Amino acid sequence: MSAKTDTSTPKDAAIEHETAETLLSLVRRLEHELLTTLDADSPQQAVDSLLTSVECLDELDTALAELDPQVTGPLVQRLRLGLDRLACDLYRRGGWQHLDESQRQALLARHAAGLTQVDGIGPASAQALFLHGISDPERLCQWEPDALDDIEGLNAAVLARLKRELEASRKSGAE
Repeated sequence: MSAKTDTSTPKDAAIEHETAETLLSLVRRLEHELLTTLDADSPQQAVDSLLTSVECLDELDTALAELDPQVTGPLVQRLRLGLDRLACDLYRRGGWQHLDESQRQALLARHAAGLTQVDGIGPASAQALFLHGISDPERLCQWEPDALDDIEGLNAAVLARLKRELEASRKSGAE
């Protein structure tokens, strides 16, 4: 049996340490911003902190992408899902009212985008669902098919497809 030889150099170790320090700093910033968002005195203050949290997550995502995306990707996706849910909740509580129209549209496009992962949901339908309190595919699956009738902005074809998929999902889950 042969012994494994360490071929790393002091320079490699310094780069790895620097990368670790950068990641740690980004994680701490993200944690601070998330806590600030959660502890905000009003939904409007929470939205302002949420914007900074999203920027921090984007920076962290960029830094992690340089490592192994298969390992780091799911972590970032779960964080984004949480931010999407928080953004939706803040919208429903009136936290977006102080934003101008372009800021609202940018937030809406960004945080509703996860819904476009569902087959047949484009950006406009995703935004209609988001504005009605459905922030992501998991939350969509929790809805009763007939409850989708109350959502304005879904065209008949999208509505029919979503209802069919929800009904099929319920049937397969019951089996």
